[in-house]
Amino acid sequence: MRGYLDCFPCFLRQALETARLSTPDENLQSLVLDRVMGVLRHMDHRNPPPVIAGVVYEAIKEVTHCTDPYQELKKKSDEIALELYPWAKEKVRASREPLKTAMCLACAANVVDFGIGKPFDLKRNLDEILRKGPDIDGRDGLIEALGRSKRLLYAGDNAGEIVLDKVLVEEIKASFPGLEIQFAVRGAPVINDVTLIDAHRIGMGDAARVISTGSGMPGVCLQACSAGFLENYERADIVIAKGQGNYEALSSEVNKEIFFLLKAKCPVIARELGVPVGSYIITRSKIKNKIHKPNINK
Repeated sequence: MRGYLDCFPCFLRQALETARLSTPDENLQSLVLDRVMGVLRHMDHRNPPPVIAGVVYEAIKEVTHCTDPYQELKKKSDEIALELYPWAKEKVRASREPLKTAMCLACAANVVDFGIGKPFDLKRNLDEILRKGPDIDGRDGLIEALGRSKRLLYAGDNAGEIVLDKVLVEEIKASFPGLEIQFAVRGAPVINDVTLIDAHRIGMGDAARVISTGSGMPGVCLQACSAGFLENYERADIVIAKGQGNYEALSSEVNKEIFFLLKAKCPVIARELGVPVGSYIITRSKIKNKIHKPNINK
């Protein structure tokens, strides 16, 4: 997905919020804004937003020397979500369609996002999607695709929501026991996105093999990912990409079957998807060559 001029004020807001988390020194906070405005002045706004954000957050780190200002907020998000884990597992267990229910919970959990600059209520969002379902509902297509796949790459997004990702991964494993599952995290701290440390803190390694993108960009920007990650990406038959950052980074990819699970939390994303802000989305990527289940009778 290309970026828009609308994204630049958001980058400045994120820069100030991150600077304030990084240091109490207003002089340094001011330097952060100066540096970020300089970065944006020389960036093509049409770049995918995670590419621009990656440069912005590197500039913030250079000024403040704080590598993970969201560390405590990530831990708190995980604590809140882990308290809901037994409740979520029970909702899935009691459902007539447990896999679809787990998909809904993972989708709604994308509300946990400090980059968007708005308060969130995780439990309210989980209850809401269970009541009304996704606004764009691609669950049947995702289940069909999982059924003919051997390797799944699940690209995570934020701390906290990863707990509900784990619920979905566990249900996918139960439904498709032969499926190889890898869960991808960021290669370095950025906003409240999950890293290896965050994934291990909630026990994701018990459900899937956890791998790193090798990049600190807040989205799976393939041009910035490590060779090892790209090899795993190419081997995957299907990709589940969580959150706005991964949608922004991968929605233009046409050579891989990708399913996006996210909440449309900003007007730019909502406009791209043709939905109101706040909509829950489970949708399939546009691919050049539609992948069909082989006909074994031929």
